[in-house]
Amino acid sequence: MGRLVLQPEIGCSPYARRLQKLDQLLVATAPLWQPHPFKTERPAWCETHPELTRALLGLDEAALAHYSSDNEALIRFIAGFIPQLAAIPSLIALPATEHKQRDEPAPHLGTGVPGRKWQQIRSLYHAMDEPQHAITEWCGGKGYLGRLLSMQWQQPVTTLEYNRLLVDAGRALADKFSANQQFQLVDVLHDQPGNYVRDKHTIALHACGDLHRELISQIIRYHPPRFTIVPCCYHLGRDTAYTPFNRGLTLQLSTEALRMAVNETVTAHHNEITKRNQDMAWKLGFQKLRERLTGNSDYYSFRPVPKAWLQEGFKLYCQKLCEREQLPLPTAVDWHAWESCGYKRRHDVMRLQLLRHCFKRVLELWLIMDMAVYLQERDYMVSVGVFCDKTLTPRNIMIEGRALPLSGYNGATK
Repeated sequence: MGRLVLQPEIGCSPYARRLQKLDQLLVATAPLWQPHPFKTERPAWCETHPELTRALLGLDEAALAHYSSDNEALIRFIAGFIPQLAAIPSLIALPATEHKQRDEPAPHLGTGVPGRKWQQIRSLYHAMDEPQHAITEWCGGKGYLGRLLSMQWQQPVTTLEYNRLLVDAGRALADKFSANQQFQLVDVLHDQPGNYVRDKHTIALHACGDLHRELISQIIRYHPPRFTIVPCCYHLGRDTAYTPFNRGLTLQLSTEALRMAVNETVTAHHNEITKRNQDMAWKLGFQKLRERLTGNSDYYSFRPVPKAWLQEGFKLYCQKLCEREQLPLPTAVDWHAWESCGYKRRHDVMRLQLLRHCFKRVLELWLIMDMAVYLQERDYMVSVGVFCDKTLTPRNIMIEGRALPLSGYNGATK
């Protein structure tokens, strides 16, 4: 479904002013965050900022881990070399949403729900405004969140989901708990979901990409009384580039840039991080081998590698990749040398990409404020806040809105 007609320019609310500042910063610093050290061995900024480059490459593993997990410390460190980045903390600061004193959900309601997911649901329940209307759960899967809200607030819930298996499982769970919850098999991108939004409090927890963008379009079209949206996976969508909701913005984002906004590892376990590091090193080792065999130093993007290949050693990993990519191998290959090359490249990539990491939340806030301002200027009182700690989920930003009379609302926040 197409986007609605856009406003000719951004308004002057606090969110709009922040959006403009984020837009200006990201455009001015694009040469710093757009190049990906995984694809470009030495981005151009390494030449223009040699002291920063040396400092990053000289970080030991403890310092790397520290700066990878503490964004505030990372920004302070890099702002010592690029003072312009000192403006980032104030631009990305968001208030923590007040957690209301509410009855705790009965523990049995979380049976079968993955632990971290259940904690996210509980946090959202304590943070969001209490629905005063029937609830629509947008792209709700098995309806974990909707079921809890129905039980806690005695509101009827309609869960929309396009996967029939999830719908069937959700219905069984709703029956088991005697929840006032119904499921509708709906593809929100291709069906007509407007009647499920009209006059409802629509809630979307981690609806990805086009799914949350479509919900915003439906909200503007049908003007429901309230909504609660926690966006996720901004890069997932039908288009190859992001189209802002608001005109007057300069930044242009590709799908690759959108992916950067959600490239987080804070919720990963140690074993997962170790495997991810091996995966990166082997991919980089293969890239260098391919570069030598073809004489082409351009980055080569290949399809995802089956996880089983990572269990078979670097030699078989590369042999299978060469066979799949139709790349002939010479008789003699020094596999140890190429694997070592991959780990050396990983060492450099992990450090050089710290500069990009400074901008991940900046990009996400730009996307969030693009949505918030668009909704504000269409007769909604909008608030944006953090509903849980990032250790539960890095996608912890909640956008809530309450409809105002359709009388040209001026965009003030509550």
